[in-house]
Amino acid sequence: MERPEFDSVKSFEEFNKYYWYREELIKICKAHGLKADGSKIELYKVIEAYFAGEKILPQSKKNKKPGAGRKKVVTELTLDTGLIECGFTFGPRFRDFFSKQTGEERFKFNVDMVATAKAVKETSDESFTLGDLLDIYYGKKTYAKYDKSMLQWNKFVHDFCADEATLVFNERLKAAAALWKIVRPKEYSRELLEKYKDEIFARNCTSNVVYPLSITEGFQDGNVIFSDDSKTALFWHYCGFAYLSGSVEDSFLEKIYQDYFVKKQDRRFVLITDNSKAIEFFSDKDDIVTDKRVEYRFADLPQSVPECKYKVEPISANNYDRIHGNIIPTFSWASKEQFLKNGFGFVALDGDKVIAVAFSAAVSSDEVDIGVETDENYRNQGLAKVVADRMCREIISQGKKPVWAHAIANEGSKYTALGVGFTNDRVNTVIRKK
Repeated sequence: MERPEFDSVKSFEEFNKYYWYREELIKICKAHGLKADGSKIELYKVIEAYFAGEKILPQSKKNKKPGAGRKKVVTELTLDTGLIECGFTFGPRFRDFFSKQTGEERFKFNVDMVATAKAVKETSDESFTLGDLLDIYYGKKTYAKYDKSMLQWNKFVHDFCADEATLVFNERLKAAAALWKIVRPKEYSRELLEKYKDEIFARNCTSNVVYPLSITEGFQDGNVIFSDDSKTALFWHYCGFAYLSGSVEDSFLEKIYQDYFVKKQDRRFVLITDNSKAIEFFSDKDDIVTDKRVEYRFADLPQSVPECKYKVEPISANNYDRIHGNIIPTFSWASKEQFLKNGFGFVALDGDKVIAVAFSAAVSSDEVDIGVETDENYRNQGLAKVVADRMCREIISQGKKPVWAHAIANEGSKYTALGVGFTNDRVNTVIRKK
C-alpha cells in the first residue's frame, strides 16, 4: 500500500499505519508551524495533538537586550555550579569534571543524565546544578527519564532486518512494526518470527485486517495458505472471505485459481483484494465475476442513541437459535459455542420473535467487523441502525474499533453505516466464481 502525502491523511490512526523517519516528521511539523524538535516519540505526540485539533507551537525566542547573550564565563566548576550558568555540554571539560567526582577514569554520561540536561535547558531551570546531575547519575534523584522505547525499537528493527529470513516481507519496516506490537519483551529473535509469521502477514494485509487476524489469533476458524516462496499469505475465513497479504506473483494467483475456483470446495471462496496484479489476473478469466465492496472507517458515535419501540437485548444461549436469515452468526462462526465464547451481538425482539440482529462477524484483538440483518417484514423502521448502534457502543467499550463493509450496491447498509458513525474509506474488489 503506497503511503499517501501527509496532507491527504485524515486521522492520526491512519497516519500511524505508515512508517515515518524522524527527518520526515520534522519537515511535517515545520511545514505546519508545529514544534519540530525533540525525539521521534515527541514528534509523534505533536502530530497526534495536531490531528486532535491542538497545535503545539515552537517555543518563541524572546528578544534579548544588547549584551544579554554574552554569558558569564565560569572558570571553576563545582557541585554548586548551575547547568545553565556554565553552559553545560557533554564535552571533555564536563566529562573530566564528573570523572573526578566519581573516580571513574573513563566516565560516561548515562541516558537519564542526557534526558535531564535536555529538560533543564528546555525549561531554562537555573536552579539545577552539577551536583544535582551527579545525583541523577547515582540514581538518588529523578528529573527526566530517558525514553528507552526508541532505543529498543531501533535495535529491534536492526536485528529484524539483519535476519535473512525477514526477506520474505516486501515491506520489512511494516513487518517489524507488526511483530513489535505483538511481542514482550521487545527483543527480536528468529523463533519469534516463526511463531508470529502468520500474524505479521495478517496485520500487514492492506485490504482488511480483522478477518485475517480473527484466524491467526484463534478467535474464529479459517485457513492460512502460503506461496512456495513464503512471500504471500492467503487467509481464507470460515465465512468464505479470502484476503491476500504480501508480494503477489502470478504463479500463486494461478494456484489460487486452480485450487479454489476451478476445484469444488466444501465452502465458498470469495477473494476480496486491493491488489492490482490480482485484480488484473482474475479479470481475464471467463468463469470469474468481479464486484466492488465499500470499506468504511469509524469516525465517532452519534450523540443520541436511536429510539426503538421493540425490546433490544444481547445475543445469548436463550435467543441464539431464534436468529434466522443470511447475515447472522452462523454466517461466520463455526458453532454456537464458539460464537458465545468469542463473539457477541444484539437482537431486537417482537415478543419472542427475533426481528433484527447485529453481531460480530469477525473479531480480533483490535477490531470487530459488524454483520447486520433485519427480518423482511420489519424493514424500513430503523431497526438495523438501532442494533448496529448498540454494537458500536459495545465494541468501543471493549477498547476496540468497529469495522463495516458492504457490497457497493447495498444502499441500505450504506445509510446504516453513515447513521452510526462510519465514513467512507476505500473500495476493494470482490472476485468470485460465476
